[in-house]
Amino acid sequence: MHRVVIIVLFFSCSVFSQFIEKKALPRITHYDTKSMGFNTQSWDIGQDETGLIYVANGGQVLIFDGTKWESVNVGSDIVNRNLFVKNKDSIYFGADGQYGVLVNQQYTDYKVVPLGAGKKDAISEVEEYWRAHYVNDEVVFQTFRNLYVNQGNIVTKIPAPYRFKWSYIVNDELYVNDLKYGVFKLQGTNLMPIVSDQKLNENIIGVTSLNENLVIITDTKGIFKLIGDTLIPFEFSELDAIKKAQIFSFLKLHDNRIAIGTVSNGLYILDLETGEFENINKKSGLQNNTVLSIYQDSESNLWLALDYGIDFIKLNSSLKYFYDYYGEFGTTYAVLKDKDLLYLGTNQGLYLANTNEPNPEFELLLNGQVWNIEKVDDQIFIGHDNGAYLANGDNLTRIGEDLGSWNFRAIKDESNGFEGIISGNYSGVSFYEKTDQKWSGYKLKGFEKSTRYIEIDAENNIWLTIRSEGVFKFKFDYANKEIKKLAFYSLNDFGGSEVSMSKVDNEIVITSDYHKYTYLKENNTFDKVIIGENRGRAPRIFKKGQQTWYLDNQNVAIEDKQGVTVLHELRDQLIPDILNAFSVNESSEIIPVFNGFSVYTKNGVIIPESVKNNLLIMDFVSVNSQKSYDKEAEIPFSDNDLKINYALPVYGQEVLYQTRLNDDEWGSWTTSTEQTLFNITEGDYSFNIRAKYKGNIEEAFFEFKIKPPIYRTPWAYLLYLLLFLLLVITTVSFNRYKMKKQERMLLQQKAEKLQKQEEEHKAQKLEQEHKIIELNNAKLQDEIKAKSRELTQIAYVNLNKNKILKKIRNKIIKVQESSEQKLPTNSYNELIRLVEYYITNKESKLFEINFDKSHQEFYEKLSKKYPNLTSKDLRLCAYLKMNLSSKEIAPLLGISSQSVDVSRHRLRKKLTLDSKDNLINILISLK
Repeated sequence: MHRVVIIVLFFSCSVFSQFIEKKALPRITHYDTKSMGFNTQSWDIGQDETGLIYVANGGQVLIFDGTKWESVNVGSDIVNRNLFVKNKDSIYFGADGQYGVLVNQQYTDYKVVPLGAGKKDAISEVEEYWRAHYVNDEVVFQTFRNLYVNQGNIVTKIPAPYRFKWSYIVNDELYVNDLKYGVFKLQGTNLMPIVSDQKLNENIIGVTSLNENLVIITDTKGIFKLIGDTLIPFEFSELDAIKKAQIFSFLKLHDNRIAIGTVSNGLYILDLETGEFENINKKSGLQNNTVLSIYQDSESNLWLALDYGIDFIKLNSSLKYFYDYYGEFGTTYAVLKDKDLLYLGTNQGLYLANTNEPNPEFELLLNGQVWNIEKVDDQIFIGHDNGAYLANGDNLTRIGEDLGSWNFRAIKDESNGFEGIISGNYSGVSFYEKTDQKWSGYKLKGFEKSTRYIEIDAENNIWLTIRSEGVFKFKFDYANKEIKKLAFYSLNDFGGSEVSMSKVDNEIVITSDYHKYTYLKENNTFDKVIIGENRGRAPRIFKKGQQTWYLDNQNVAIEDKQGVTVLHELRDQLIPDILNAFSVNESSEIIPVFNGFSVYTKNGVIIPESVKNNLLIMDFVSVNSQKSYDKEAEIPFSDNDLKINYALPVYGQEVLYQTRLNDDEWGSWTTSTEQTLFNITEGDYSFNIRAKYKGNIEEAFFEFKIKPPIYRTPWAYLLYLLLFLLLVITTVSFNRYKMKKQERMLLQQKAEKLQKQEEEHKAQKLEQEHKIIELNNAKLQDEIKAKSRELTQIAYVNLNKNKILKKIRNKIIKVQESSEQKLPTNSYNELIRLVEYYITNKESKLFEINFDKSHQEFYEKLSKKYPNLTSKDLRLCAYLKMNLSSKEIAPLLGISSQSVDVSRHRLRKKLTLDSKDNLINILISLK
């Protein structure tokens, strides 16, 4: 939604000390309204008593709570020109052709109410409403042609003498300037002339006061003080530049300075009494150079309505910033002021300026990373990426051969005859000493690690610290050019994740997490003391006069008699492990930050802690129905998914929030300003919110009630009770009826059972009789079948007998005919008659009848399966089933054996058998 920008300012060729003390600029926050989905141009800004910010932007009013922007549409085809925030419930606006008020109905739900509707006689012209004021309990709107005084339901129009330009509130009185006739003051419904100057009237754009006098501000003719009837111009160095930039807006600040918004060169802040000024423009950080309106909020910070976007300037801060926007110097790591010389060490090199010169310029003395600049025993030492340097004015001398140098500490032992400087470097510890007016240096044996922090105690022991490992204590052996380890204290000894070391009041102090450990040489132990979270995690500690500074990678805290001040603005700007602050004079400290540095002014303006906005509930809405609810609302169960938006309207500073429901545990601190509660059961609830700002905590809560669903209301439970009683009564009555019915049914069932048993007995008896009959019938059928088979066999035998008899007859005939000895004719004929008598077809008929009876079931099954078979086919199948050969079958059918084979072949076709199928086996399988 927006991006935070540190004021952009590169080093110029001015007196640097004055530049640091007077020309450092405050922090700016950009709000790019176009990227946020609003209108590019904003015209006016206001604030209500809760701290919410309102902005006139196109056809809408923007509302900002410090985290989220909302908008209220006042007309899609108009341009909203001005705002007057009477209170949180009434925000007046003026636009093209109309003016009105936003009425806060619930949280940020506003109703747009046009004013002056129906007053056609009073408001008949289409005008632009440029200003709105609250004077004598009346709202006054100003256009170029008229003033409209809203007195309840009455609107009074006061026409301009010629044509109004702007209007202003000065000491609770309304002033307005006319392009032709000058400045007037509103008294009742009359305009009283104040001052007129034909050369200036068209150029006047502002009226304010200074002490007892009015101040007249023009766009391009300057600024004047009205003494009596005479306009006396102010004279100051930047006046011509301001006139050239063309003044468009202005505001008298809380400290009596004047903020001036220009068309082409941003913002000027003037002290009309001293002539001192500040200029903040696009080059130094604004989004746009055209300042349409200026507003100072309840914390004395500035809001600028620009031709492009909105900018927030944090005036109320003890911190100002230099930011190397053009990359000329880079990120500052160290600063040292030595008399008239100012040394500046950055990631790009070492610079020197002589502040005693009229127009000092910074001279580059040495390229490359500078880590530190320190003055030890009146000698200036430079810690550089290439090693250690000694500085004397603009003359640099490298001492020693070791690469990298962090910091420098003096060490002296008269008994052992040495005096010099101890310094940590990239690969251990170096010792530098001066012999015959010449400095030399060498690396000490006994330690091979890079250490940023080194301190010397009262007994000349050398203390080294590696933040991620622990603390080392060494003894310096000057004769052997080495250090001997006396002790090592790991992170576990201090119970933290990192450590820092400082020398405070001549004592070695170790910090870890939120504790301080002071070394006690008497018993070789550490005295542990809690320092608290607001002083940072494992900070370095510095004494600076009456103040104690605590610096870690996230925070800078300053402790004095009044307490601890945490510079929250520096969070996320500090350079890791460059835990230092550099004094340039008694009132200013330079703190390194990314791509520049910040300047802390000890007497900087800080808003009292008691002046804070309230923690606000911005919205309390159902996720399901999107309906907003008020505090202590009774909410239907169907809306039991709720979203709560809240905010602490403070600006230019991070705010953290915690929430909880009823007496649950507090949630984690977060920057989120929204909480959603899902599936809340019925009951009474209290939603609690905490906001942490500058280490202080604001709390708020509101209560609400979730009504039970209709099926869990008291009336529902009463209905359930009545239904239950009705159910009990019905159940008892039904059970009684059921018992009587069961009793009747039991008697009936008993009678029916007896009757059934009797019937079953009869049925069983009848069934047994039927079975006996069936068995007898089956036995008879078996006997019949057996007899039939016997008769079949007999008939078959008789058929063979006929065959034999026929053969005998034929033999007799043949013998009679061929033999010479013939029988007598009577004997021959009698013999033939006798044989023919016993040859008969009766056995053949009997055989066929009995054979068919004995194979009746076989015929039925075969006919059912193969309905195309004839009676002869069926009989042939029966013969084949009896496993008779063709010769045996032929006489039974009265055909030749060859005909039997033909019939068998036809039968196979009718039975759809292939060559592999066995006809007889298939027929036998049919039982």
